[in-house]
Amino acid sequence: MRTPSSCLPAILCLILFTNLSFAQSGLGLNEYAPISLTQYLQVVKESNSIIGNKRLAKETAAAIKQSLSLYQFRPIVSYTKGTFYQQVPYAPYSNPTSNTYGLNMFMEGWDKRSTRSDFGDAEIGRSEADYQATEVDIQMAATLGYIDALRNRLLFNSYASAAKKVSALAQSTQTKDSAQFLLYYENASAKDLQFNALSLINYSGDALKSLPLPIGKLNIEPQSFNTEELINQALSTRSDIVVMQAAINSSEKNIAMTNANRNWDVQPYVSYTTTPQYVSSGYTYLPQSGFSAGLSIPIPVNNYLQNADIVQSANQKLGLEMQLRDLKSQVRVQVMQALLQYESAKQILAQASDSFNAVSKSANQASAKGIMDMRDKEGALIDAQTNHVKALVNVWRQSGNYSVPKI
Repeated sequence: MRTPSSCLPAILCLILFTNLSFAQSGLGLNEYAPISLTQYLQVVKESNSIIGNKRLAKETAAAIKQSLSLYQFRPIVSYTKGTFYQQVPYAPYSNPTSNTYGLNMFMEGWDKRSTRSDFGDAEIGRSEADYQATEVDIQMAATLGYIDALRNRLLFNSYASAAKKVSALAQSTQTKDSAQFLLYYENASAKDLQFNALSLINYSGDALKSLPLPIGKLNIEPQSFNTEELINQALSTRSDIVVMQAAINSSEKNIAMTNANRNWDVQPYVSYTTTPQYVSSGYTYLPQSGFSAGLSIPIPVNNYLQNADIVQSANQKLGLEMQLRDLKSQVRVQVMQALLQYESAKQILAQASDSFNAVSKSANQASAKGIMDMRDKEGALIDAQTNHVKALVNVWRQSGNYSVPKI
């Protein structure tokens, strides 16, 4: 049974409503809610659990720094009650009872506190760099996902608009076939949009209560770049380079701390002893008191028999420096590859734009064929714009520029 052409607008509206308001009841999501890229990335920054964990790691590093900066000073108070012999009588005598009060202090060796504090500062820097790198990596992935979702929405709009135009034409076999074709792909693009909208929720935790509906356009103007400038920028600002440099700085401070930990500690002590007056064998002994002081120095003999801790910390730094050298080589290649991809995307965009402009002027919008030709070129242009924006974002990412595309 054929569908009358007069019913096509109603069917189009029904499919549009069904596809764009398809509630994900199993996930507790309601309908679509429009959200810009900037707003979405702010939600990701505040709600993504991986970014949140890195933020907590920063706070932990700051707290540890405070602990490392404290001077290791541990006083030990003692009290001893016992006997004290100063004179030994010839006749039977009484044992006097004495009281001894002592103070023993552990004092760490030179440079230990300062090198620990420097290491704590370096760890704060490393934690901050790690946080920034994680944030830009996740927001990069979220941005690309948003662009894909926006592409699906634009394609849906393209199919819906063409279907509406076809449904307004006089009924014919070609009109009906075109309408059915457009309805099929409109339905498919709606499901693709739904799929990508669900993917966006993966980056935003449970902050979004509705399916995010991307808004905007993908018609960003093509840009030109200087390869050497991008490479130099990448080598100084790319997040993975910064993380590696921070790790090397931390390893340097760890070497200094390891060497300082071999310095000798000292333990000075002082005591005060009192003996009250007592009588023994008919003699009366007056009260007595006295002070004593000394210094104890534990000698770390094992430090002179092995140097495993120093070798370990030094090799850790050397390993990181080798990784940084390889990473810089990779960065140069990645920037050049990203530029090649972008130049290709620009060429494809230019061709798609020319084809769309040409068919816009020549296509007969009063015929199903003209509408279909126009829709095909519009779809090709949307795909070309999508690839162009994603290639541009990749160039920015590879060169250490983490700007948000204005779409």
